[in-house]
Amino acid sequence: MYSTELTLNSPIWIVRKFLMDPLFISGVSGHISILKFKDKQNNEYLMGDRIRELSTPTDEFIALYILLRTNKDFKYTEGIFKGPEVKMQSIKYSGMSDDGKLEFTIEFMPKSLGDTQTRLYVATNVKYNDSLLDKMLGKSAVDFAKHIVEDHFVTYARVYFPSLYGDIIKIFNTKGKPTQGLSVAPSLEFTGDAGSILSKINEMISQLDLGLIKVNFDKLSCNIVVQNTEMKRAICRSDSNVKTGFEALSMIISAKGQGKIEVYSVKIEDLMETLYALA
Repeated sequence: MYSTELTLNSPIWIVRKFLMDPLFISGVSGHISILKFKDKQNNEYLMGDRIRELSTPTDEFIALYILLRTNKDFKYTEGIFKGPEVKMQSIKYSGMSDDGKLEFTIEFMPKSLGDTQTRLYVATNVKYNDSLLDKMLGKSAVDFAKHIVEDHFVTYARVYFPSLYGDIIKIFNTKGKPTQGLSVAPSLEFTGDAGSILSKINEMISQLDLGLIKVNFDKLSCNIVVQNTEMKRAICRSDSNVKTGFEALSMIISAKGQGKIEVYSVKIEDLMETLYALA
């Protein structure tokens, strides 16, 4: 494993935007070439002109890993590339070759130093078969990890980042933080009777990481908060009658006529970006 720290003249929300882009990270690494994008809706990998069928960003790819033998000789191996895995304090990417001989992680931990600077911790861990390493690289796994960090990511941050984006960042810093917010438009709307409404609620709860389900009948309104595919809070109101939890759902069962639900899904990444922008 190899790690280092560097300081960027940029607010943390801009740094995080770059680090959450898998195409940017793979390109700057110098050793990861993305070949196929996983379409999770259809559970298939897209390549060639089919990549244009992709409708939403994905975090899983088939990539070609480029390993250096000498300055003029390269070795290529194919495998899975995943990321970003976004947490409150870190953004991580990982990969493994199909033959299982190469395995690695690249982790970034940005920390705000105020409105105009960010300290970035970068760590790379590379594991592969020693005999493969000796024959192909003549270097240790730590040497290769250091090469990726120092010769690619740190060089980009030191030379290219300020040259390409320094002026733009100065404009942002002069005008103040941009207004960032979460989308409040419903991701799904559904109309039906009480039975179909309850069925759709159960279906949506099983799919939501974080979100809100609003239910409305003629004389009934409910709000259901979902976190990690579980109902965390539910409240239903009908005139002066108010119930919470699973008792609230019983009010939906007895609702008359047609009802409507609206599902609001919040991505953890969007929530964190909003919080960082306001910090």
